[in-house]
Amino acid sequence: MRREQAEQRMRGGQNDLDKALEDTFPASDPVSHTITAIPTGRVDTNEAQRVKEQSAQVAADEVERSPKGLLQDYIADIESSVRAQPLASVATVAALAYFWGATR
Repeated sequence: MRREQAEQRMRGGQNDLDKALEDTFPASDPVSHTITAIPTGRVDTNEAQRVKEQSAQVAADEVERSPKGLLQDYIADIESSVRAQPLASVATVAALAYFWGATR
């Protein structure tokens, strides 16, 4: 009986090995080579130049603004988001206050 059990264990191990080998078969297939016909770069050079100049102008405008003006814009953004979603804003403040109070 022990001999039969040992033989069954040996056969079971071989089946597991065969199954594992079959499961890895797709990984042994060669990689297919594909080429897309869609260009990845910008085709319109004038549009690319316009976007580049526009982003440079926006960056220059941000540098020229004073910290007080930036703070006022930031506060205006917060006020508009609170007006748009008052319940979400109250829930956010309540959660922050709870965690701040819990850490004190």
